[in-house]
This record gives sequence, C-alpha cells and structure tokens, in this order.
Amino acid sequence: MTIQKWGGIAAITEAFTYIFGFVLFFGVLDASGYNTPERYLEFIIENRDTFFIGYLVSGLLFSFALIILVQSIYQRFKQASPELMKFTAIVGCLWVFLVLASSLIFLTSLAAIVKYHALDSEQTLIIYRTISIVVDALGGGIELVGAVWLLAISYVGLKSKIFYAWLHYWGTLVAVAGILTLFQDFSFYQKILFLS
Repeated sequence: MTIQKWGGIAAITEAFTYIFGFVLFFGVLDASGYNTPERYLEFIIENRDTFFIGYLVSGLLFSFALIILVQSIYQRFKQASPELMKFTAIVGCLWVFLVLASSLIFLTSLAAIVKYHALDSEQTLIIYRTISIVVDALGGGIELVGAVWLLAISYVGLKSKIFYAWLHYWGTLVAVAGILTLFQDFSFYQKILFLS
C-alpha cells in the first residue's frame, strides 16, 4: 500500500480520534456536579480508567496516526512548494511530539495521583494542578503548533489547487481558531469573550 493510501487511513483515524475525544470528554464524562478543584480531582480518580482510555485514543493513537499523515501530506505537496513543505513537515513532527509527550505525562500521572490522594488529598491537588499546567502547555491548552501546520498546508493547497478549495478554506478557518488559543489568557482577549 502506498504512503498516500496510508495517509488516507491516517486522516480518517485522526477524525475518529477527534470525534471520540469530544464525545468522551464533553459527553460521557459529565463532571457537572464536581464544581470545586477538590471534587474534580475526585471525579478524575473515580473515572481514571475512562480517562486512561480517552488519552490512549485521543493522545497516543492520534499521535501515531499523525506521523503517517504528516509524511503523506509532505509527499503529496512537496512538488508544489518544496521549501515550505520541509518547514511544514518539521512543524508536523513537532506537533506529534507535543501531543505524545503530554499524553504520556497524563497517563503516567494517574497512578501517582491515586496513590498520593489516599495519603494526602491537599498535596495531591497541588500535584494535579502542576501536571495539568504541563499537560495543557504541551498538548491542549494552546493549539498553535498544529494550527501553523494546518495553515501552511491550506496555503499550499489553495495556491497549487491540490484537493478541493473549500477543504483548504475550512483548514484555514480551523487554523486561525487554533492560533487564537495562544491569546486565550490575554486580558484584552478575555474582556472580548466576557462582553460577547
């Protein structure tokens, strides 16, 4: 099977992991009654197996599928813009590393959180908050790296008429949304959100 066919399978897998993650983390794992940090930590501990499976799929499976997709996109687009696609491939690999690292940190932290929570719940909350900052910084809090990868691909695709134009316009829109996550803690940005 060619890298392009593997890339198609990887793209479908990526879509599946996103849908799975949204359904699991925003639907199945309902933390509405756990409205304090202490209670939310208890929620994670109570549902740690579900969180583990969630990160296996939306973190690890996503990362390995993304490796194939990055290679496939590079092979397909490199003739159109060789230098930009070299940059894009590196950014894509960097994105893989960040998602993989953040997922592995979260997965390995689950057992430690359960262990320490039984000994000292207050200290465990501090540990969990620290882990959350690291995981968010690497993998989910700011989507800049993935957004830059997608924006570059969309630009080359539009310029060289690779695939459908609407697909690249959609990619550009998603990329811009990802770039805006960089400013989510910027005070001016938060004021705009609160006004709307």
